[in-house]
Amino acid sequence: MDDDLDALLAEQVAYYRARAPEYDEVYVDKRAWEAFLDELPITGDVLELACGSGWWTPHLARRARSITAVDAAPEMLALARQRVQGLPVELLAADLFAWQPPRRYDTAFFAFWLSHVPPARFAAFWSTVGAALAPGGQACFLDTTDRARDIERVLRGQPAPSVQRRLRDGSEYRAVKMFYSPAELAAKLAGLGWTATIREVAVPILAGTATPTGTGLSE
Repeated sequence: MDDDLDALLAEQVAYYRARAPEYDEVYVDKRAWEAFLDELPITGDVLELACGSGWWTPHLARRARSITAVDAAPEMLALARQRVQGLPVELLAADLFAWQPPRRYDTAFFAFWLSHVPPARFAAFWSTVGAALAPGGQACFLDTTDRARDIERVLRGQPAPSVQRRLRDGSEYRAVKMFYSPAELAAKLAGLGWTATIREVAVPILAGTATPTGTGLSE
């Protein structure tokens, strides 16, 4: 099963590498996306996980002292590098399921990444986030809610909940896709020792913050 999950996650990375040239097409209504970010208390030194093409990074930089942005797809990071010229941003290529933060940050931010974390890696991912936060720091995130299920091509019989995605050239890839309601996600984080405030800011978009309490339960 681990090998099957590793293969699925490798295909997910391959999807985002191939999708890089068309990734930003989803951000047509720039003001709406920026408004979602305004829901979150971004401050200080920021760790951005799964930064993708760097679309969010300049917006974060307006409120951050510095940014360390991490992604597994070189093609995405190449786009991000063009976006962040002249900004206090360090870009790193790494597998987020294996990478460990070299320092601590005031804010950990990730947009539309958490729903791509399979259940078997969820606790370990949040352990990494916790290790990255300075005392008093918090995680801030945006993602889709469970209402996104209706617009996805859900696959059955996969090693983790998954969807099928098609690119303009007709190629198809599997990607992990979890469908959380705000309440369900907050409860799952509480079980790991996080206090989370999560709400739906648009259909089907959620915005959340989470602070470690140090009382996590084992899954």
